[in-house]
Amino acid sequence: METNPVPQGQPPKNNRNMIIGVVIALVLCCCCIVTGVGGYYGYQAYVVAQQVVEDIEDFPIPSDPNATPGSPSFDTSGEVPEGGLADEQTRVFAWASVQLVGIMSGCNTPTVEGTTITVTQQPDAGGVWYEDWNVNCGDGSTKTFPIKFTPENGVVNVEVEFQP
Repeated sequence: METNPVPQGQPPKNNRNMIIGVVIALVLCCCCIVTGVGGYYGYQAYVVAQQVVEDIEDFPIPSDPNATPGSPSFDTSGEVPEGGLADEQTRVFAWASVQLVGIMSGCNTPTVEGTTITVTQQPDAGGVWYEDWNVNCGDGSTKTFPIKFTPENGVVNVEVEFQP
């Protein structure tokens, strides 16, 4: 039986370091590719979201100061009714919701001036509370809209009860 003798004084060749280097290079390349693809699709989602925001901002809100009495219009003064337990941002959303529901229920030109907020139920263990918004309909009449405020995941959801 013949064997290949290892020459004296030379260690056997070891490719382990080269294999480790190639594996690390492949892993880094894969990470770069995944990051690039994720960045591309993330940017595409960002562009679509920006377009949606622009579309919403450009949505025409009916507001004509010369409108005939009785025709529906939003109060776009930028003011919101004072009072209640909600913060400014939540009251802005609630005011927009009250105006929409108000217009659908015959309160055609809801205005901030003369609108009052009364807390009807303090927050319960879950943080839910109720308020009545007595809205000036702009024609000398007022209408009361019960609203339920529900804190959820750092946001307060607003539910306006429809008043026919």
